[in-house]
Amino acid sequence: MDTNYLFYIVFLSQLLLLSYYYPKKIAKRITLLLQDFPPSTYPKLYPQSEASLRAGQQIFKWLNVAFLLIGSALLVLLIYLFELDLKTSSKLAFVPMAFGLLQGIPYFLLEVSNCKQLKLMRKLNTQTKRQADLAPRHLFSFISPVKVFSAVVLFITCVLSLLSFEHFILSSDLMVLLGSMLLSNGLFVFITIKLLYGKKLDPHQSSSDRAKVISANLNSFVYMSLLISIYFILNKSVDAFNWQSVEIILNSLYWQFVIFLSVGSLLRGTRANDINFEVYRA
Repeated sequence: MDTNYLFYIVFLSQLLLLSYYYPKKIAKRITLLLQDFPPSTYPKLYPQSEASLRAGQQIFKWLNVAFLLIGSALLVLLIYLFELDLKTSSKLAFVPMAFGLLQGIPYFLLEVSNCKQLKLMRKLNTQTKRQADLAPRHLFSFISPVKVFSAVVLFITCVLSLLSFEHFILSSDLMVLLGSMLLSNGLFVFITIKLLYGKKLDPHQSSSDRAKVISANLNSFVYMSLLISIYFILNKSVDAFNWQSVEIILNSLYWQFVIFLSVGSLLRGTRANDINFEVYRA
């Protein structure tokens, strides 16, 4: 199959996955929460009004609809340009990455809203007695050592591979790549420490549910670290082996895996049926 035609399929998949499939799953979860665990019975779950929550849900929905429409128009434009010049794809390899950043805006706003909700939840918490979890929280209580070890090994392999591609000369481009790797993995480590040893973000959350959230996050971080290392190796291989024709496909697949391993992992690891909602009752 011609790489251009393969890109059309992959980019369409990016549009549907990021701006339709996961937004629909998130919207469905919010709707089920309001239906099965209403604010009247579970007020501690909703530090803000139901109207405010539904308004945020609508903003999230219409932002994704807008990006789905814009992305569809962009795909038509790319098909037109590529068919005029079959080698155009290498010049526009940045497009899936750039558009992926736009598609990530609704998810970013959702995370900001979630942080505000948790902050308000802690502020409104009138419980004077604090329940401490006596079981010590260790890293390998929530994630397999094999996964962590694999991420570390692949990180070192990636660094050595990037250096070898540049003949162990620290160019400005290489320093940017290495800095990006250190920054992203450092962020994962920082958040992991906060999750393991920091204060409980949700004051009402049960210990078992907190453990599920921590486990889901840590697994997501490790998978993301693995993905970043693999992507950076492939990204450098494009220039080393003249794979410019497939770079645009790699960039689109990268964003799809980012959402699958971050948002998808959290949705799969914290299913509503497994959460103890009794702690949020009046």
